[in-house]
Amino acid sequence: MVLPRLTPLRGAAGLVVGGVVGSVLLRKPEENDFAGAPLKRKIQRFQSLVDRGQDPQSLRKRSEMVAALKSGEEFDVLIVGAGCTGAGAALDAATRGLKTACVERGDFANETSSRSSKLIWGGFKYLQVAFAELLDRKTLTAPVSSLQKFISEFLMVYECCQERSWLAGQQPHLVEYVPQAVPFKTLVQWPPYFNHPFYSILPILAYPAFVFYDLLAGFNAPPAYVMSARETKKNFPQLEAPLYSAVYCEAMHNDARTGTAIALTAAMKGATIANYVEMTGFVHGGPDGATATGVTCVDKLTGEQFVVKAKAIVLATGPFLDSVRRMEDPGADKAVAAAAGCHIVLPGYFTPGGMGFCELRNSRGATMYFLPWLGNTVVGSTDKKCDATSSPHVTEDEIQYLVNEAASCLSSDIRLRRSDVISAWQGWRPLYRDPNAPPDAPVSRHHAIGHDEHTGVSFICGGKWSTYRAMAEELIDKVVAFKGAPLAHATPCVSKEIKLLGGDGFHDLLHVQLVQAYNVSTEVAKHLCHAYGTAAFHVCELAQPSLSGARLQRTVSRAGVPTDGGGHMGRRISPSYPYIEAEVLYACRHELAVSVKDMLTTRMRLAFLNSEAAKQAIPRVAALMAEELGWSSAEKARQVKVAQEYIGEFGGPVADKRGATLKAATFTDLHDIFLSVDKANAGYLDEKQLGEAAAKLGFPFRSDEHRRIKFKEADRSENGKLSEAEFIEWWNGRNSEKSRLALHKTVMLDAASEVAIDKSNASAK
Repeated sequence: MVLPRLTPLRGAAGLVVGGVVGSVLLRKPEENDFAGAPLKRKIQRFQSLVDRGQDPQSLRKRSEMVAALKSGEEFDVLIVGAGCTGAGAALDAATRGLKTACVERGDFANETSSRSSKLIWGGFKYLQVAFAELLDRKTLTAPVSSLQKFISEFLMVYECCQERSWLAGQQPHLVEYVPQAVPFKTLVQWPPYFNHPFYSILPILAYPAFVFYDLLAGFNAPPAYVMSARETKKNFPQLEAPLYSAVYCEAMHNDARTGTAIALTAAMKGATIANYVEMTGFVHGGPDGATATGVTCVDKLTGEQFVVKAKAIVLATGPFLDSVRRMEDPGADKAVAAAAGCHIVLPGYFTPGGMGFCELRNSRGATMYFLPWLGNTVVGSTDKKCDATSSPHVTEDEIQYLVNEAASCLSSDIRLRRSDVISAWQGWRPLYRDPNAPPDAPVSRHHAIGHDEHTGVSFICGGKWSTYRAMAEELIDKVVAFKGAPLAHATPCVSKEIKLLGGDGFHDLLHVQLVQAYNVSTEVAKHLCHAYGTAAFHVCELAQPSLSGARLQRTVSRAGVPTDGGGHMGRRISPSYPYIEAEVLYACRHELAVSVKDMLTTRMRLAFLNSEAAKQAIPRVAALMAEELGWSSAEKARQVKVAQEYIGEFGGPVADKRGATLKAATFTDLHDIFLSVDKANAGYLDEKQLGEAAAKLGFPFRSDEHRRIKFKEADRSENGKLSEAEFIEWWNGRNSEKSRLALHKTVMLDAASEVAIDKSNASAK
């Protein structure tokens, strides 16, 4: 082979090409953000946020927001609801040059958006079930409709994956990737996953399926991989004899903090947004007197009523959409088929190493998730069709159900007890149902946007955290098109370019700078960085020494190096969690926080992590807020009472069996009860002791005769002695099977019912 002769011209051309290629391949990855914009220099102190356009101190106070709402001046767009969808729409509209208002009856992201699974997912199960439907026999008889449905599901998953990549890439201070393992015990599973024969070989297909899933996200997430049985057991010693695990990454976040960041960013971009302002009705005008020209509102802090005028009114009230629609039309058909999903929180050792895992089908066919979140483990979920309420309350039956199902996924070497539950809450999926569809029509987990031609009111329902930005963009696009000339001055959407509050200047070693600059502990610094981003510098500016006394006293060596290992800045709200008092001051001054309840639930997530710890923190948080906001003693007492009642609705380690019907318990709980009653270590229970055990389990017998009958039923050996095996078998078997099956049918979440194929009968008005 003859090589071409090297000439000066060819040499120069080679240097140019090589330089260009080298500059691309060797360019520092931090030069541009995920949207392609040049990154600003890494932040050093909070004050440098001022000239970045992200200064929280520039945010208008709540009183100024409310004054603007009731000024009588007309807004271009008024959005009712400030969850992720409503706040996202307010941010989108404000950055298009529209004069935007947004009202929320509670705190930002207070209800649906703060009670999610904490996942920003791309929709892997949606993709699998879409393929399952395509492989169904119905495709042979109705190929066109089956293909259309598959394409619709596929495009939805693609959008979710793309938006997840944007969130994790553009908002890394709020969203991060977390590995999720899917362990398999056999290469062929029967009954099959997703209730489809093809997926009996999912254990073989899982890894290539996850690689394809990564492809849909543009390979922006850490790549999928396989863990051997040894590696799986090393990472998850609590699992029983796994064959291997397929691992992929989903994104996770602190949902309420993300929601608050969206709302505050909207306010900093010019939107007038106020919490604790509730819409109470519509105001009509226009040529025919039917067009909605505004809404009546009440300031829930003062009781003052006023009217907010707007050219366009948008309802983004999630699962509560029907109640708002019926303010206008009491006979309106139901458009929301809400589904309740409850989660329990366990200690962090159930997901060691910061890796979650998913049991796609446990012994009873349910899908169970174990997700690491803020140092603890979130386990879920259930799927119960019912009307939405504002309460986070979970019934004891549902908590016990999740405990029992979780225990069935774990090795007998790990003791899962009812008392391991340190918090539990209920959230809502705002599933959209076409009011004009037949009663047996499927409920969609896609979002829907509509307009009332008579009143001119627009609404959005459904959707998910992953696509909140895309939903907001589509919503404002359609509202602008629907209204025409009055909103013709709106500019194109720019939300993909926006970093949420605290994002500018954020980098992976920000927590180190906080430790070095303010002497906060590493645990507190990491928490502050992922709750506030670069605004964490301002939180630290407000921090007080954790030691007693006005000055921070440290023990140091002759060289001046601290040797005591303690004395950090930042007084903790609860000793076992990284929340500090400075966060309360910061939220009151710069985040429009107004209640103790919100401070411990949405601003700091203590109630979601440990309900008992949150209850103990109420007095101190109330004292801080009372001083900061100038509350009277009566208002402080009212705030404490409201917080105690609301946080008391979260589940916790102490079971309240009043009204419960599910008697089944975990093996560990029954074993512990047996030992506590068998004080003589006889190895058996007599009739009276069975009564004691039943009472401790929360289901006392109605009478002595009832106890006698049940003891005889449980005593299979007929020797008047109830062994531990007989006790456990009877309690979890014949004694509870009927109630267990009834609850399982009502609340079970399996992989198929979690996706858009949900054939709900939610047709009641």
